[in-house]
Amino acid sequence: MSDAADTPIPDDQRAAARAAWEKTAAGWDAHREWIEQSMGPVSHAMIDAVSPQPGHVVLEAAAGLGETGLLAAELVHPGGRVIISDGAEAMVEAAKRRAEERGAGNVEVTPMELEWLDMDAASVDAVLVRFGYMLVPDPETALRDARRVIRPGGRLSFAVWDDVARNPWIGAGMDVLAGLGLAEWPTPAGTPGPFALSDRESLLELVAGAGFVLPEVQTVELTFRSPDVPTARERFVGLSGRARVALEDAPADRRAAAEQALDAMFAAHPDPNGPAGSVALPGVALVVAADA
Repeated sequence: MSDAADTPIPDDQRAAARAAWEKTAAGWDAHREWIEQSMGPVSHAMIDAVSPQPGHVVLEAAAGLGETGLLAAELVHPGGRVIISDGAEAMVEAAKRRAEERGAGNVEVTPMELEWLDMDAASVDAVLVRFGYMLVPDPETALRDARRVIRPGGRLSFAVWDDVARNPWIGAGMDVLAGLGLAEWPTPAGTPGPFALSDRESLLELVAGAGFVLPEVQTVELTFRSPDVPTARERFVGLSGRARVALEDAPADRRAAAEQALDAMFAAHPDPNGPAGSVALPGVALVVAADA
């Protein structure tokens, strides 16, 4: 029997996750064009699922840089608006810069926690969450709060990652670091992590249990391309807080060995449609949609 002292405390998990995202935001911002290109099919699938119309109010929560919300902003004009929110202040600032660069005048960017949305009940027509629910300690509470803020007849759409076996763009690199004893991987069962909601049946039960109706899930296949191995490694470490911490905390000799091992792994995934030396790793997302 496990000791109660070993059981993760949700508030500690939240604080650690927020601190990690504050540090990781710079990496996401540095690679924002690549992220937008690589994950664009997921954002478009989510937008299609909620079908924003002129005059609608749309909330993107746990938005990161806000790419999905900025897509919605184009569709709710004129008369509509989009609220882009994230729990990490550094992400909020990066999303603000992105919205200003785009000249998105109908977009508000604000700090907000995914599990406790600082919004009035029935105040938005749609909620979008790209890769957020699997990272919180209590996804059911977060989904119930999304249900609270969506108007009757509104829609929810969110994305999570499919099984780790279908996502070598994340898993292959983490396997390398775990094999060298630098990272705990895979994430322990029952704890937040990229694959915490990858089981389709459980996922649909979770959404229905939060009060949504007619939930459905579609698969979206992705390809994460880089022009060369060093860029692939840089992007992997820049986006993955776990990988960044593992390498930062490692002694110099072990860090160098890990980087060499990561390079060998990426080199084993050449892009069949790219120039010599380019890299491509697949990923698969699950996009869920439901009525409020």
